[in-house]
Amino acid sequence: MGFFVEYNYIGEVAGLFMSVLLLFVMLYIKPKRTYIFKYIFYGNILSIIAECIQISIVIVANNPEKYYHRNLFITQLLAFLIVYNGILFFIFAYVNMMSIVRRSQKKEFMYMYVFFSAVYVFGIIVEIASYGLYTLMIDGIDLRHFTRFYASAGIVCAVVSFIASVFNRRDISRVTWHAVCLFVPIELIILILQMIYVVRGFSIFSAITYAPIFMLGFLMFHNVPFDEISGSQNAYALEAYLERNMWKKKIYIAYVILKTPDVESFVNADSDAYYYGIKVCRDIEAISRKLRMYMVGDSKFVNVIQEDDEKKAIIAIQKIRGVMDKARVELDVPFNYTLIAGKVNDEFESVLEVRQFFEFVSRKYVNQNSSQFYITKSVDYDNFNQFYDISTTIRDIRLHEDMDDERVIVYAQPIYSVETGTFRSAEALMRLKVGDRLVSPDVFIPIAEMSGAIHMLTCIILNKVCKSISQFVEYYDFDSISINCSSKELSMENLNADFLEIINRYDIDPTKIRLEVTETAMFDDYETAKKNMENLTNEGIQFYLDDFGTGYSSLERVMNCPFKTIKFDKTLLYKSLDDTRMNDILSYMIEVFKKNGFITLIEGVEDESQNQYSVDHGFDFIQGYLYAKPTPIEEIKKYFTRKSGF
Repeated sequence: MGFFVEYNYIGEVAGLFMSVLLLFVMLYIKPKRTYIFKYIFYGNILSIIAECIQISIVIVANNPEKYYHRNLFITQLLAFLIVYNGILFFIFAYVNMMSIVRRSQKKEFMYMYVFFSAVYVFGIIVEIASYGLYTLMIDGIDLRHFTRFYASAGIVCAVVSFIASVFNRRDISRVTWHAVCLFVPIELIILILQMIYVVRGFSIFSAITYAPIFMLGFLMFHNVPFDEISGSQNAYALEAYLERNMWKKKIYIAYVILKTPDVESFVNADSDAYYYGIKVCRDIEAISRKLRMYMVGDSKFVNVIQEDDEKKAIIAIQKIRGVMDKARVELDVPFNYTLIAGKVNDEFESVLEVRQFFEFVSRKYVNQNSSQFYITKSVDYDNFNQFYDISTTIRDIRLHEDMDDERVIVYAQPIYSVETGTFRSAEALMRLKVGDRLVSPDVFIPIAEMSGAIHMLTCIILNKVCKSISQFVEYYDFDSISINCSSKELSMENLNADFLEIINRYDIDPTKIRLEVTETAMFDDYETAKKNMENLTNEGIQFYLDDFGTGYSSLERVMNCPFKTIKFDKTLLYKSLDDTRMNDILSYMIEVFKKNGFITLIEGVEDESQNQYSVDHGFDFIQGYLYAKPTPIEEIKKYFTRKSGF
C-alpha cells in the first residue's frame, strides 16, 4: 500500500492560537502567582515554541521540493523533541507539585525526571539509528516514526502523572483529583489517536494534547476559582455559587474565623502548621461530597453544604467542628476559632445579605480569647434584618450626600443653667428613620462607624442644626446648640474644612455651635484629636468632654485639651448617691475642674433627689428628663427666652 503525504496542521495552529492567547492573558492581568504558577507559565512558553517548530516541520513535510534541507530538517525534528521533553517536564511537575508532600521531595522528583529524560534521549538515539525519525519520499516526508515516538513519550508522562496522583490522593485537593481523572484519559485518547492516524490525509494535532492542559490549569487555579493546595475557591466563586443556587437549593454554611497570635506559622509553606492546615482541608473535604470550601480572607473560610436533610447538614457541620478541635489539640501553634453555622434563609434577597448575616452573628465572638461554636437561631435572623435595614439606609444616605436628607431626624434636649434659672443651650440628638420607625443612636452609630458613613451623618445633623439656628437666632436668646462628634472623625484631615463650610453656608456665629467628644475618642488618637480640636477652637467652636468618667483619659490629658465644658456621665451621679467613696471622688473632680476654669455639666437627672445632689455639688448646668425631654429641633426655641422687642 502506498503512502501519500499531505498533513493537515490545523490542530497545531489552533494550539498555537490558544497558547499565545494564554500568554497574553498571563501578562496583562494579575494572576494568582502561587508556587506552581512558574510551571504553567514556562510550560506555555515552550508550547508556543514547540507549536511553531511543529508547524514548520509539517510545511516542509508537505512541500519537500521547496523547503527540504536534510541537516536543517533534522535540526527541526530534534529541536521539537527537546522542547517537547521540556513541555512534558512542566506538565509532570505541575501535576505532582499540586501535592504539598511532593514539594518537600523536590530533589527526589528532579532526580526521577532526569532519569526519564535520559531514557527519552536514549530512545531518540535508538530511533535515529534503527528507523530514522522520518522517511523522504517522492510525494512528501513520512513523519510516522517521529510522531509516534514523541506521542509515546506523552503517553508515558500521562500514565506516570496519573499514577503519581493516585498515590498522592490524600495530599491533593478534590478538585485537582477530579481534573486529573477527567483530562488524563482524554489526553491519552488523543495521543493514541495521533499515533494511529498519522497516515494519508490525516492531521498532525498533538498540540491539543498539551496546550489545553496549561490553559485549564490557569483558568482553574490561577485566574480565580481554586487554590491548588487547599482546594478552596475564593470569595468571587462563593458569590457566583450562591447567586445560582441559594433560591433553588437548601444550603447550609459553616463560617470559620481563625484566631491566632502566630499568623506567620500558618502562611509559611515550610512550617508544620502550614502542613497541618492542608491536612485539615483534606479532612474537611472527606466529610461529604456535597461540601464546598471557600477562602474569603486570610483567616476566614466558608464551608457550604447543599443538603435537603437538615439533620445531615448539622452532623456535617459538627464534624467540621471536630476537625478544628482535633487540630487545636494536636498542633503546637496555639490558635482558636469561631465557627458560625446556619441555613441560607429563603428571605435573603442577595448574596451580600448572606455574607453580612454571618459576619453580623460572628461579630460578638471574634474578640473572645477562646474557641466558639454557634448555630444560628430565628432571633439572629430577626436581629440581622434590623441591622441590614439600618445599614442599607445608611449606605444610601452616604451615596446621595443630601444635607437635608429626611431620614436623618434631629431632636434637641434643653440644658438648664443653674445660675440663671433658664435654658441657655441644648444638645442635638440624632435619630435615624428606617421605614416607619425611628432608630436610636446607640443602635445605628456603631453601624455607621463600621460602614464609614458616620462623618456624613454628622455633617447632615450639623447642617440641620445650623439651619434651625439661622431661623430663630434673631428672635431668641441662647448660647449654643451642641452636636456629638464621633471618635473616628477626629482623625480626619478634612474635618475642619467640612464643618466650617457648613457653618459659613448659613452665616451664623461659630460660637453658636459646640461639639461633644467622648473621653474614649481622646484615648484612641490623642495627638490627632487635640490638633483638630485646637484648629476648630481657634474658629470659635467650643468643645464638651462628653461622658466623662466612662473612658480612660487622665485628668492631665483632659486639661491639656481645649475643652471648655466637662460633661459628667450619669452613672457617676447614680453611684455617688449610694456610695460615700464615689461621692468623695466626684466632689474632688468637680472642685479640680472648676478651680481650673472648666464649666461642669451633669446629664441624666430624672428625679428631685438627683437634681438636689447636682445643685448642692455645684454643677453649672443640668440636663435630664426632670427639666425637659428631647423635642424636635424646630420646637427647641420655646425653651429659650424671647428677645425683647420680638
